[in-house]
Amino acid sequence: MPFSKLFRKNEEGAKSVILTSDQLIALRERVQEEFDGSAPKAMGTSPVAAAHRILTNSMGSLPVDLFRKENGKRENISNHRALYPLTVRANAHLSPFLFKKIMESKCFWHGEAFAYIDRSGERVELIPMPDTHELYETETGERWYLFTGEVKGVNLTRKFHEAELIHLFNETGDGVRGVGMLQMARETINTDLSAQKYAGKFYKQGARPSGVIEVPTKLDQQNKDKVRNAFERAVGGMDNAFRVAVMDLGMKYTQLGISQKDAQFIESRQFTVEEVSRFTGVPMYKLQAGKQSYESNEANGIEYVTDTLRPIAVQWEEEFRYKLLLPRERENMYFRMNLAAEMRGDDKSRSVFYQTMVDHSLMKPNECRRLEELDDDPNGDELLVTKNLTTLKRLVEGGEEVNENI
Repeated sequence: MPFSKLFRKNEEGAKSVILTSDQLIALRERVQEEFDGSAPKAMGTSPVAAAHRILTNSMGSLPVDLFRKENGKRENISNHRALYPLTVRANAHLSPFLFKKIMESKCFWHGEAFAYIDRSGERVELIPMPDTHELYETETGERWYLFTGEVKGVNLTRKFHEAELIHLFNETGDGVRGVGMLQMARETINTDLSAQKYAGKFYKQGARPSGVIEVPTKLDQQNKDKVRNAFERAVGGMDNAFRVAVMDLGMKYTQLGISQKDAQFIESRQFTVEEVSRFTGVPMYKLQAGKQSYESNEANGIEYVTDTLRPIAVQWEEEFRYKLLLPRERENMYFRMNLAAEMRGDDKSRSVFYQTMVDHSLMKPNECRRLEELDDDPNGDELLVTKNLTTLKRLVEGGEEVNENI
């Protein structure tokens, strides 16, 4: 299909042009600025904001590697064209970290994220697309996605084939539409926003609930307003908190409503943290809540990687493999996001892990050194066993000598 057929004029007859990489990024930024405010509003709730920050930073910081597997051997490929946007620069304006963080943010809020695969230049570029789009499906089952917007006074419309886009989901029931946090946890977010609004009013009134002033005579509306205003000036607001009010002329103040303790205000906020943790898979201790022990937090951290991050990473790996590699390359090449980077602990824990892996011939010394950003050792590319730390090869050959070079 000619490239020009991917563009059309809008109903007003405005000029349609081909979007460059810069225009696509500008279009994304403009759409974000015009967003209805639901996501920024939800970011005002601390549990949701914390979960968003933790998840997006986690995915953004995961290293991406490309491997080729042949005859049982695995080779790490570092110079493939498709690896550049995931390791060096996603596009002229975004680092790989920011690209991955933005994509996960879109999935978090809206349930799905798109990135255009620009192969027109010397290097492959990945450009995050606007959140709003239209889906068209042909009689043959092919899917096309239409993105429309205005950049510098020009109405731009472009239709993308599904093969041109990286398409990621948060939750989905049909593989077509994604379900994000704004839809899944709308009631929870609204509850926490209401609690924040209540807290603001509560403390604005000097942490005093509403009440009724009783007077021994009948007053017209004007005098009622005077009494109310005078009382609020005397004890209302934080500056007048804990001041003593003097009532005269037989006036009597009666408190209405229930106290903050009776309303279990703090407990309601804690409930929101638990709900956000359930929706997102982020452990409560990462949201600064709960009273777990260190051992419990460590176990929760491992579950966070295996149960929350790993399914997301697998989806990304499979999408990258299908969309960024050539058909013949998909047979024996694959992407892998290194989840071990998220599980790096203290020096003692890492040293015990490396020792166990080397002693049981599961890792070579140089593989451990690379994880610590250390130079390779000339004699560190052979598997070792615990018998005097000789090489596995020498042990199989019948030798008992200790390898003194290691």
